[in-house]
Amino acid sequence: MPVVADFAFVFALLVVASIFEYAYFWPRFRAALAAGRPGARTRGYRRAVVGQWLFAVGALAIWTSHARPWNALRMTIPHGWRLVLGLALAVAAVALMLLQLFSVVRLSTAQRVAVRPKLGAVAFMLPRTRQDETWFLILSATAGFCEEFLYRGYLAWFFAPWLGGIVAMIAVVAIFGISHAYQGWKGAVKATIAGAVMAAIVLATGSLIPAMIVHALIDAGGGTVGYWLLRDERSADDALVSVASDTPLHEHALSTAL
Repeated sequence: MPVVADFAFVFALLVVASIFEYAYFWPRFRAALAAGRPGARTRGYRRAVVGQWLFAVGALAIWTSHARPWNALRMTIPHGWRLVLGLALAVAAVALMLLQLFSVVRLSTAQRVAVRPKLGAVAFMLPRTRQDETWFLILSATAGFCEEFLYRGYLAWFFAPWLGGIVAMIAVVAIFGISHAYQGWKGAVKATIAGAVMAAIVLATGSLIPAMIVHALIDAGGGTVGYWLLRDERSADDALVSVASDTPLHEHALSTAL
């Protein structure tokens, strides 16, 4: 059962951190990008990495200090058919990422320009430079571990005594979607769907580890696709005039890439 430290931690994670993000982090991040400050995205990624690891380490500290079993968090390697399923999902995530990257690398500069508007509300936070991309990959690995550990692991465990395991996981999926409201309602819906997929992986395999791997690969693939589409943003804008006749190809490429 959760103790006082757990209640304090969950309050800090769901309330204090949310207020900080919406009142300070995201407005400051967007303002820095709008002002064209060099390295603004990289600094934002670094802060997000530090923030996620601080919460993950805090949760780990509470867990270990109370000598709780790791299987209660599903922090164990699956066995039998669940291990096979977990490996298959990881391989599928790698294949999807490679397919996305292959679809984008085939596009010409003009075609990449035509696809960019389809990135929607998340375009502002995608990497533009090699340094951005490096830190986005670090952030992807961080999110894969920390978000799965905190949401599908710790929070699901926290709510389970009152809601039951399945309903607790559903509640956590909703919370995960709401936490992505900074991406707009469409982004929040997509995050909710992604959270539901991760939750299904956790429940099917009985482990957080496959979901962590899949989560990190999906984020890394999406960020790299965004980087390849946006990295020559300034020089490519002039190519827009030559792409009107290629719209079906662009739409097909984007649907494959994203």
